[in-house]
Order: sequence, then structure tokens, then C-alpha cells
Amino acid sequence: MLKKVLIVEMTSPEFCEAVKEEDTVIIPVGSTEVLGTHGPLGADFFVASEAAASIGELAQCLVSPTIPVGDTMELYSWPGTINIGFDTLKQLYLDICSSLIHHGLKRIFFLTTHGMNTRAVDYCGRVLRQKGIPVSQGDWWRIAFSVSEDLIESSVSPKGHGGEVITSVIKALKPELVDLSRATVEKLKSGAAFHIEHTSASGSPFYTYPDFTDLCESGGWGDPTYASEEKGALIIERAVNKIVEFLKDFKAQPYYKIGV
Repeated sequence: MLKKVLIVEMTSPEFCEAVKEEDTVIIPVGSTEVLGTHGPLGADFFVASEAAASIGELAQCLVSPTIPVGDTMELYSWPGTINIGFDTLKQLYLDICSSLIHHGLKRIFFLTTHGMNTRAVDYCGRVLRQKGIPVSQGDWWRIAFSVSEDLIESSVSPKGHGGEVITSVIKALKPELVDLSRATVEKLKSGAAFHIEHTSASGSPFYTYPDFTDLCESGGWGDPTYASEEKGALIIERAVNKIVEFLKDFKAQPYYKIGV
């Protein structure tokens, strides 16, 4: 049993001891971006940090420091959003992985709480595979959406950016940072449904590449007034458990052969 899971809380000798016991590390990757008119810019960062810590304890994995910024090009129109270009982001991920591998970790799981970061993580996983390092990724919000169906009450884009599901999760973690008195209930813009239907997440073989200004006015859409801390806590619990179950299987897989 690991005494600590968060690398930032360990001394260097404690880290060395932990790596002897456990070879898997979770890298939480978030973002700093607009979340409608009611949510904190650091929503994805908070989720990545809190969820990774819980998963690390339950799955007995080390947890890397959370990366608070990501690929937010499509949201750059709204003040406070910080965008990291793809080339910089993929190199940052690779450098972090290289450091962790250098110090003895052999298996990497990215907990991704911002969808656009998945592309840089994909690149990292492909490169590290050729070096014999098993890498996997969990797309937090897709998992959260999949386990929240029976909790949804809103009829206005409940899984929208800043809608009922996302706002519930943030309320459960940081209730003091969600101001529903400022919330904007917003439907997708006319014509936006076409773009929503044609993304890698939708399963369509056709992709379009809209900016968020093509989708909404406020930096979010949906009806966050249906959000609650109770729903959020249940969504988090379910999503964390689903990821822990996956990690048990991932950790049981054999190491790759280099270049094979």
C-alpha cells in the first residue's frame, strides 16, 4: 500500500520507495478556459486534480502534478482562456513522461478533462509505444456523460459546455466558485447542431472544425440551473469507479516490446 500517491507531496527518497512498489503514474491534464457566465476558468483543472487524487488512492497509482493549461484554441475569444499550441503541448506531455520514465515509472495513464487535449495525448502515446511504454488515456467528460443519463433533468443540452452535468460536477467540487445567479440558459446557435453531429466524439465519419463562437454566445450552452452538488458527487463517484476498474485491467497488461 502506497503511503502517499501525490508526487508533489513526496520527498525524493519517498518517491524512490514508491516507484519500487508501483510502476504506474496518472498524469492529470486540464485547461484554463471559459465556462459560460457562471463557472470558474479553472473548472477542468479542479476536476483533473481532485479526480486523479481519488483514482490514485483507489487504484494505487502515483499521481503527477496536474497540468492546468491546454489546447483551447476554439475558446480563445473569451477573456481568461489560456491556449497552448499543439506542438508545445505535445512536447510538454512528452517531457513530463520522459522525466517520470527516467526516474523509474513504466506505465502511464492520462486523465484528460479537456477534450481538445486528447490529440496531444494521442501523439504522446504513439511515440512512447515505440519505446515500449504502455500509455492509456481516459476522457473524463465522456465517461461522466456516460454515467449520468439517469440523473439528467434539463431538456436544454444537459451535456453542453457548462450545462447541467458539467456544472453539477463543478458544484460538487468547488460550490463557492459556481455562481448560478449569473448563469445564462443558452441553446446552441442555429446551425450549430450540424457541427456537433460531426466530431470525433459523435462517432460521425465526417468532421468539421467550428470555433466556439459558431456554437454559442456566452462561452457555454445548456441549462446549468438544473445542476446540483448531489448530482455532481454521484457522477464523480461513478466516473472514478469506472476509471479505477479500467486501470486494474491496464496495469495487468504485459509491457510492450520496443518497436514491435
